[in-house]
Amino acid sequence: MTTVMATTEAPLFVDWTSREGTVKAIGKLGGRTATVVGLSGGINEVNTNGAYPYFADPSVFTPPLPASDTVGLVSKPDDSQFTVDFGAPVQDAVFHIGSLASIMTFEDATVTRLSGDQNFKVEQNGNAYEVKGLPKDGEPTDSNGTIRISKPAPFSSVTFKLRLNFSSPGGEEGVYLQIGRTVRFVDWTSREGTVKAIGKLGGRTATVVGPSGGINEVNTNGAYPYFADPSVFTPPLPASDTVGLVSKPDDSQFTVDFGAPVQDAVFHIGSLASIMTFEDATVTRLSGDQNFKVEQNGNAYEVKGLPKDGEPTDSNGTIRISKPAPFKSVTFKLRLNFSSPGGEEGVYLQIGR
Repeated sequence: MTTVMATTEAPLFVDWTSREGTVKAIGKLGGRTATVVGLSGGINEVNTNGAYPYFADPSVFTPPLPASDTVGLVSKPDDSQFTVDFGAPVQDAVFHIGSLASIMTFEDATVTRLSGDQNFKVEQNGNAYEVKGLPKDGEPTDSNGTIRISKPAPFSSVTFKLRLNFSSPGGEEGVYLQIGRTVRFVDWTSREGTVKAIGKLGGRTATVVGPSGGINEVNTNGAYPYFADPSVFTPPLPASDTVGLVSKPDDSQFTVDFGAPVQDAVFHIGSLASIMTFEDATVTRLSGDQNFKVEQNGNAYEVKGLPKDGEPTDSNGTIRISKPAPFKSVTFKLRLNFSSPGGEEGVYLQIGR
């Protein structure tokens, strides 16, 4: 018997979109606005078309990215300071660093080496952490690898200094940076009748509660395969647990409780031929197929899908849920968006933060 392990953590990286002069790079991190800010001349390029190929080696980068956006930093003999803002608090962050023949110094965070080539080092120096690389000819140049950034509590920014680790004839070098965060998804574990799904979200107890008959299944073995398409789901999940919701002609109300306050949440929605209405939160479409829509209707947000035959059925995509302040729960209503011969349809839901 083959056991399928559910994916409960997945990386989400910045979609870099623009640059302000040589001081600021701007992008989107799962609906949030992320930035890198440096001194004048500190940012020499922002690759916005996914053309950087050197984060692809799984022995060097965790996780590998076959094609990626990047921010090009300029390293000089003296320390230059850069600040990364994630747009909202994160539990931790992942930095892919390419072509590093410099020293990056972090004084306000803990740095852990996840992977890298033989000359990609992380060393603690007093209360600071230094990420070091050496020059190397041939592609990919210099040193390369991945680090994790963490702090004792959730954080929205991190600052580091960058300086050369060799004598450069030109007085500077370029370093490539990509930034991500870990999205943690629910490990669904059980169901109470047809009204409640129960699971663990990073050690917290998360639940989905609906009306009688509102929850028809809880997939606890990671066997749902249709959240895997990276063009539809952000981030994709190769194998996932799910909660099966029942949609009927009239509105049914569901409440998701995350177990503790969150800054925002990610919902993967599968096989949606219904309308989900959120009246107490802001909803942003992160990705989806052509019929997966998010529309604002007064103060409410409606997530809409249409029927489609063939796997994956109906409409599919990812939304981000946010509120003005951290929140512990969110409520939505669900109703059919077509005339169903059976009077109902199933919708698949997975939840992350």
